[in-house]
Formats: sequence, structure tokens, C-alpha cells
Amino acid sequence: MEKIKIVCLGGSLDAGSSSLKLVKCAEKKLMMLGAVTSLIDIKELKLQIFSYSAMKKGPSPIFAKILAKIHEADGYIFVSPEYHGTVSAAFKNVIDHLEYLSAFKPPYLSSKPVGCIAVAGAESAGHSTLTTMISIVNNLRAIAASTSFAVGLGSNLFTPSGNLKDKNAERRLNRLAEEVYTLAVKLKY
Repeated sequence: MEKIKIVCLGGSLDAGSSSLKLVKCAEKKLMMLGAVTSLIDIKELKLQIFSYSAMKKGPSPIFAKILAKIHEADGYIFVSPEYHGTVSAAFKNVIDHLEYLSAFKPPYLSSKPVGCIAVAGAESAGHSTLTTMISIVNNLRAIAASTSFAVGLGSNLFTPSGNLKDKNAERRLNRLAEEVYTLAVKLKY
């Protein structure tokens, strides 16, 4: 049986990004479950602002490889910081560049599971961002995982060495990774 492929997409343009640390934690859990993972750090993509006119030139060779990897994946984890009640501009720009997937067969992320995590700065924030992320997933024709979650106080989630110290966030992250992996298996086979 072919291994399940999961793309983990997240981060921010900030050094020490809590969003990037969370997506790396999700990737580790998915690898423990047996998935073959690909981590896409938003900061490393350095994409120009999306426009349909620029899209006519086609993706760069590097981004074309990333699009192929995304298309071939069986599931996804998306992590975005919350900026002023919604996803970051950098996260949204990457999502907008997924418009290239409209030409693939099947288009976009059709019928594949996506786990979403919104990372906010305030204690009880992130829920509007999570709602936006789920809406984005639906518009990409994918299936939002029911255990997707928002987490506050993102800058306090990790130890100085980068380990996740918030046990509740760790439990929720593990549950989300397990759900995405399980759904990917069921939808693939």
C-alpha cells in the first residue's frame, strides 16, 4: 500500500513564528503516524502578490514543483497566524497562488482533508480566523477536518528551545493530525 502524503503549509514572515513551530509539530506527529510529509514554510516561498494578469506567465519552476507536490498530496495541514481577525496576508497570498491548481485534474484540493489551525496573540482569539480558513478550504473543494482549532497566546506555546509546552494545544494538535491522516487513508483507498 502506498504511503499517505501530507503537505503541511504555514508560518509567517516573522522570525520565531509560532505558526511555523506548530506546523512543524503537526508534521512530526504525521510522520509518527506513517505519513510522508512535505513542509512548506510561507516565508521561504517569497511569492509576488497574486494577480490574474501575472498568473498568465505561469508559475516559477520552483513553485510549479510545489504545486505538483500539493496536487499529489492526500491531505493537508494549514496553519496561519491571526492578524486583525483574519488570516495573514502572506498565508492568503499562498492560497491565492493555488489558483494554478484550477487547471489540474481534479482541480484545486478536491475531496481531500485539510486540518486548519489559527494561531492568535490574545487568549481567546483566533476563532474568526479559523472560520475564514474553513471557508477557504471549502472554496478549494476540500474537506475541513472537524477537529480544526484556534489557539491563543501563540507566543507562549513554546519553551525557549522550541518545544510545545501547552499540553492542551499538544492534545488538540495530535487529534487533528490523526483525523487528517485517517481521513486521507479512507478517502484514498
